[in-house]
Amino acid sequence: MLILNGSAEFMLTSGEQVKGDRHGFNMFVKSDNFDEQLNDIEAYLVARGWDNIEITDNGLIENIEGINHAVLIEAFKKAQNEGLSVVVNNAAMPTS
Repeated sequence: MLILNGSAEFMLTSGEQVKGDRHGFNMFVKSDNFDEQLNDIEAYLVARGWDNIEITDNGLIENIEGINHAVLIEAFKKAQNEGLSVVVNNAAMPTS
């Protein structure tokens, strides 16, 4: 399973986040070929109101045992079933 870390800008005018705020995210992708998944990753995030996506790190995770945070464990399981899942940090990133 591919794991991605990055940030994206919230683009909607409704929801829990504020339009224009940037939030960090972790994403799980069932397919482990990053290059082949870029379009699907972008479409998945954009469909949920996120754009200006920056992926800062990616790697592979073989199994759930390496994860010790309950929300990330649930996201991993969701990606196993649905192909993709994302966990967005509730707090916006500080602006500099």
